[in-house]
Amino acid sequence: MNTLNVALIGAGRMARTHANVLGHVGYVSIQTVCDAAAENAAALAEFFGAHATTSLDEVLHDDGITAVIITTPTATHADLISKVAHSGKHIFVEKPVAHTLEAADHAVQAVEAAGVQCQVGFQRRYDPSYLEAKRKIERGELGTLEGFRGLSRDAFLPPVEFLKTSGGLMVDMGIHDLDSARYFVGEVEEVYCIGAVHAEPELRDYGLFDSAVATLRFANGALGTIESGLRTAYGYEVRAEILGDGGRLHLERDSRYHLRQYGKVGGFYERPADFEAYFHEAYAAEIRTFANNVHQGKPVTPNAADARESLRLALATQHSLETGTIVKVSTFGEVHP
Repeated sequence: MNTLNVALIGAGRMARTHANVLGHVGYVSIQTVCDAAAENAAALAEFFGAHATTSLDEVLHDDGITAVIITTPTATHADLISKVAHSGKHIFVEKPVAHTLEAADHAVQAVEAAGVQCQVGFQRRYDPSYLEAKRKIERGELGTLEGFRGLSRDAFLPPVEFLKTSGGLMVDMGIHDLDSARYFVGEVEEVYCIGAVHAEPELRDYGLFDSAVATLRFANGALGTIESGLRTAYGYEVRAEILGDGGRLHLERDSRYHLRQYGKVGGFYERPADFEAYFHEAYAAEIRTFANNVHQGKPVTPNAADARESLRLALATQHSLETGTIVKVSTFGEVHP
């Protein structure tokens, strides 16, 4: 098999997560690690025997590199996607595809014009339980879909400095549940979202929230709710539920291992500490599938255009959260002359 030469743009936590998987794919070679912080690039590159650089142009002009993994901050995604696409390289980029709809449009146009593949990192779509739920829905086992519930809660509140530039709770965190809603049930017609500040009073100074609940009305008539929270006392938590007139699917992983300990005071099990522990298999599957599809010339999913619609839904939900209004999703962000 021909070698798939890969470059990493960004050398943080997610870059290492993806590189650890790709490093065990026989036909993949991690060639270059690019990061604005030279020491970060060097540390990750050394681990994989790759070249380190702070120069994006060096990556773009390297004809030996076939695919690029982008794990930089959200506001940089669209510009990097456009530049990498123009250089003729395939792209994997962490969610969201961009920070605004306008930027997302530019990214989608660049990818389509260049004829390259661009997969956006919604790892839940690659979780074994989510994949099986999707198959059951497509086989009609739930009948007519009537409802969806998604819930995500982080174990620890991120730094306020990060939250100030994150795009808001529903764009940074809620987007995963909103994407799952689209994945399982279909497009959302309208959304209404309310929020609160429970964990960090300073967030109020910036118009931010650490807890929110959104209600969804789907185009097919189904109803849904999304709950997002940035702090729990008991660990990371994710749940999803899809309801049909023929049954219900419930997706939840409450323990880190398939092991429970019992004693005189009752039962005990260890919860997943964070998103990497909870979705370990999904992260591995999504990046491995990206590499395989690019290597075999197959389309990737979710692509930039699909991810653009999840971004639109997240931005619409964030707008509702901030304004207290019901938002029609299909026309949100459109500019009319």
